[in-house]
Amino acid sequence: MAVDINKKMITVQGINIQCFDAGNGVATIVLLHGAGVDSAMMSWAEVIRLLGENYRVIAPDLPGYGGSDSIDGEYTLEFYTETVKGIIEAFQCPPVVLVGLSLGGGISLNMALNYPGLIRLLVPVDAWGLFPKLPYHRLTHWYTRSKLNDNLYQWTGKYPAIVRWSLAYNLFGDKSKVTEALVEEVRDGMLEPEAGKPFISFQRSEITRTGLHTDLYSRLGEIAMPTLLIHGSKDKAVPLKDALAASKLIPNCQLHIMEGCRHWPQKERPEEFARVVGDFIAGQNL
Repeated sequence: MAVDINKKMITVQGINIQCFDAGNGVATIVLLHGAGVDSAMMSWAEVIRLLGENYRVIAPDLPGYGGSDSIDGEYTLEFYTETVKGIIEAFQCPPVVLVGLSLGGGISLNMALNYPGLIRLLVPVDAWGLFPKLPYHRLTHWYTRSKLNDNLYQWTGKYPAIVRWSLAYNLFGDKSKVTEALVEEVRDGMLEPEAGKPFISFQRSEITRTGLHTDLYSRLGEIAMPTLLIHGSKDKAVPLKDALAASKLIPNCQLHIMEGCRHWPQKERPEEFARVVGDFIAGQNL
């Protein structure tokens, strides 16, 4: 069944947010993308169509990404959390199944802790915040404040071979999934004038010298709603050990490991991803 994806603009706290809306059903799924030069359609295009066959699916471009407005202030976790709260309320669809990838996963965890009434089920995917510190934390802290980080996308975006290597090394286990079209899409994002600025701002606001500004890890035991962690077994950005530890801390938690995947499991194997999310929702009798 072909699923139409509709695009609409909403305004949250004076910020124009581009959203993609598809399907219908008793349950509403909100999909939050990751950082870097990501966007709703870059991360979720395939999954939206698959889940849209049985559910209503809403996927926003977070502020600073895709077709949404940028802001002058800091892109903090608190800012993104308040924005997502406003998006859910604007669509008048709570409580929702909240699915968040990487940065979006951190937002979803913070939403679950601060606005549990808006969330029926929680699905963090290779999520920010499943850990007390990052791998090589002190080095990462230095790097996020360096000129290397400031200019990374403008430098690497000029070279398709480097973009392809980066996608294969960091995001995909199956290198055959790194298509020319995807390389060009990512390059186009990298070469935008403000590329990377929102993520750099987020990094600098959240990564302190000794840990993370927002300590989600120590509060994982407070998450009240049923939770499904989905994680790539070969993820380098958020190692599998963090998901395994988090799955023991979150009270009502299942863990699905996508074997062989790295940090973009939903893009690498969207059919498996959609099936697992659908089975999780069905198992909760929604």
